[in-house]
Amino acid sequence: MIKSSLLSKYYLATPLFVLVEFVAGSDIRISIPWGGSYFLYLGICFAVGIIFLKNSVVTNIFALVESSVNLILLFKSIYLPVFLMAGSPEQASAVNFEKNDIIHFIMVGIVLLYAFYTNPLIKKKR
Repeated sequence: MIKSSLLSKYYLATPLFVLVEFVAGSDIRISIPWGGSYFLYLGICFAVGIIFLKNSVVTNIFALVESSVNLILLFKSIYLPVFLMAGSPEQASAVNFEKNDIIHFIMVGIVLLYAFYTNPLIKKKR
């Protein structure tokens, strides 16, 4: 039996996320809009889950990078409209922040923290 990490299983579950996003009609996994780059990104995540099934170090490093990029994109998607509104207050519009964004923040934050604290390169030996 192959011993795989929880992060590998998370990346192997990428097709399930695509199915849920397709049925729900909203993005909960990543901040990239639907299109070619969206499916390329999800393909890379799924490939990492398959290729590095037994190598937890590489999977953890990928999860750290992937979660950090996701957080940057989320912050950008929220703060950019706020900064644009501050530049021209006469054209103020409501910032679009929904429960999907909250789910995304929580999921990405958990993956980032889990990848950080379980990474063998970072974990202290006691």
